[in-house]
Amino acid sequence: MGRHLLAVWALASLAAPARAGEIEGQLRVQAADGGAGAGGQPIVVYLTGFRQPPPADSPVITQRDKTFLPALRVIVAGQSVQFTNDDPVVHNVFSTSAARSFDLGKPGPHQTREVSFPTPGLVDVYCNIHETMFANVLVLPNRAFALVDDLGRFVIRDVPPGRYPLHVWGRGIEPLEVEVAVEAGKPARVELVVHPRVFNPAHLDKFGRPYRARGGYSP
Repeated sequence: MGRHLLAVWALASLAAPARAGEIEGQLRVQAADGGAGAGGQPIVVYLTGFRQPPPADSPVITQRDKTFLPALRVIVAGQSVQFTNDDPVVHNVFSTSAARSFDLGKPGPHQTREVSFPTPGLVDVYCNIHETMFANVLVLPNRAFALVDDLGRFVIRDVPPGRYPLHVWGRGIEPLEVEVAVEAGKPARVELVVHPRVFNPAHLDKFGRPYRARGGYSP
């Protein structure tokens, strides 16, 4: 009996998942003149190399004052995003991105359309009526990501132990990739420096035409 219980305990120990680790970090945007900071823009730090199931919720991107809020929404592949029109005018939200293309038509004020995102990738989102509106949906393979705060700090929690590519992305910075090692029950500390880049918001409408050339441009 004692040996039987010992064998059961050993099997259970082998089947038990390893304790998760976490990544604590500090990010600086290093300008050409030597200045540094977090950049005052949405920046996300995330891991690839493994997959996790998506959360059950459907985050929201609101259209308000002819602006997408938030301008960056990070989700896990398999999640959906709700696009809600909180303006008194009509919008036509669309994307022609390879990771997920869609056209939500012209829902009126206080109406919502939902889009599923099954595939990891970066999705550019625009309004076919208002050229100045743009947003991004970054679809990741797992939940191991964090947005950088105003002081450049971030924490990625509940990371399975292992070595992974760690990525940094933001519209106004050069992308960065480094490798990070995560140990069970221990925080991994990283210091990251990225460089700014010019973000060009120019884009075509959903038919591939310039906004101003079509005669129907609305600022």
